[in-house]
Amino acid sequence: MPATWLYVPAPRIPDRLAKATLASEGVIIDLEDATHPAQRPEARELLSGLLDGLPEGANPAITLAVRVNHVASADFGLDIAAVGPLLAAGVISEIHLPKVESADDVAAALALTEQYAGDVPHLGCLIESAKGLRFAHEIAEAAGVTGISLGEADLRADLGLPRGERADDGLLLARLTVVQACRAAGLPAPRGSVFANIKDLDGLRASCAELRRLGFHGRSVIHPGQVAPVVEAFAPTSAELEWARSVAERAEGMLVEGTASVALPDGSFIDPAIVRQAHDLIARAAA
Repeated sequence: MPATWLYVPAPRIPDRLAKATLASEGVIIDLEDATHPAQRPEARELLSGLLDGLPEGANPAITLAVRVNHVASADFGLDIAAVGPLLAAGVISEIHLPKVESADDVAAALALTEQYAGDVPHLGCLIESAKGLRFAHEIAEAAGVTGISLGEADLRADLGLPRGERADDGLLLARLTVVQACRAAGLPAPRGSVFANIKDLDGLRASCAELRRLGFHGRSVIHPGQVAPVVEAFAPTSAELEWARSVAERAEGMLVEGTASVALPDGSFIDPAIVRQAHDLIARAAA
């Protein structure tokens, strides 16, 4: 999965999409918050036009997704009528559902989208409220789901969290919950929510480092200038790769020796769980 997902407002497809596909590993075309309700009919026509091909100069290998409107909104059915054929044609890989609060929300979306995707999971779910967080495990386990993540701006508002210094403290439980829900359901690690200050790259790096410590991989971004810091922050460091390769090499010897665990010269132990961590790091570096 991409380490970065760059949001592009759907009305800006003609002038921004090609550049976005060259700047990021993944692009989310946004029909929801970034598209004024009055612009949505025209935006859907622009999306439908992607069936004829991406704009000139776009990266043809880009991973594309579309964020539609809430499943209970009047816009949802219209969004899926425009987006579904893109999913069926392989132009996009996922439909992102905002403000998901239950497995029933996912089932209602799937009832309209599965005609375009069949049994292939294709729904990315954004949890943006306390109620959604309460049912995170059920949402992650629902049919059709490719992953869950947080929409932290809406969640902050719903929880009444203050802004300013240590503003992320109140999100710790939410972040750990979605990490655990993803892993329990066999889904990839969740991506982080957007970092709203596009000029504060040091703050972005610090935020990414914290998310990585909690088990996230990658994040959504709202400006091309945020892509490189995010990719760098979530990539394994040279020290981590050196450790992972030494563990993988020693693990091969363990197989020959027929032992389940062994101590390294620094006193740390290698067992199957440690070997799995090492292989995950190596695979992430190669992705």
